[in-house]
Amino acid sequence: METGLDYKAIGSRIRKSRLDRNMSQEKLAEQCEISASFLGHIERGTRKMSLETLVRLSKILNTSIDYLLVDQTASPGLAVSQILSEAEARLSKEQYKKLENAIKALITSAELL
Repeated sequence: METGLDYKAIGSRIRKSRLDRNMSQEKLAEQCEISASFLGHIERGTRKMSLETLVRLSKILNTSIDYLLVDQTASPGLAVSQILSEAEARLSKEQYKKLENAIKALITSAELL
């Protein structure tokens, strides 16, 4: 299934955010609980990360998930709704419900910060 996500661009934004914070790959990987090698793959766009890893990276880098995924900073709600709309068209009802539950959990965890 094609997601329409540009993993090289996502990795590039992660690398830029990391460098903007003067953080090494090793330090970010350690804080994110992944290997430096895997983070290198993520930054090059050669491996896909889990939703949990994306959330950890976003929190540690203090940047929005929308920015990391689609470089949307002006209207982040639009980016999320666009992704959900595309997902609804491509996923089964069960898969979409899992995605919906994951997003609700993200919102709840963000409210606790």
